[in-house]
Amino acid sequence: MAKKDFSKVNTAPIYDAITEATAEQEPMPEKVKYKDRRTYTAEEAREAAEHLRTNGMKGVKLPRINLAFTPSNYEFIQTLARVRGETMTDFVNYLIAEAREKYKDVFEKAIAFRDAMDSVKQED
Repeated sequence: MAKKDFSKVNTAPIYDAITEATAEQEPMPEKVKYKDRRTYTAEEAREAAEHLRTNGMKGVKLPRINLAFTPSNYEFIQTLARVRGETMTDFVNYLIAEAREKYKDVFEKAIAFRDAMDSVKQED
């Protein structure tokens, strides 16, 4: 087998890339100094959690439930989510937010009843 002749290969671009990669660069800026952290109230934390998104964000974990839908309800959710240009999760959250507003009084009474029952249990 004969030796290959590489003398005609243009290696200048490779040397230019090596020179550029090893050239001195500006130093990295100092780490950002964070202001003192503030403690949030439970209401502020709850309100902030309402606007969190989980797509691609590490550490943001919202409560989850596994739901089973009839085929017609699944198709409805999927289709209207696409029409609105949002995810199925966003659409279901939208529907629940509307129902929460519609049944606000019933919900508040149910929470008050639950809290009253919890206080009775704690007294026992």
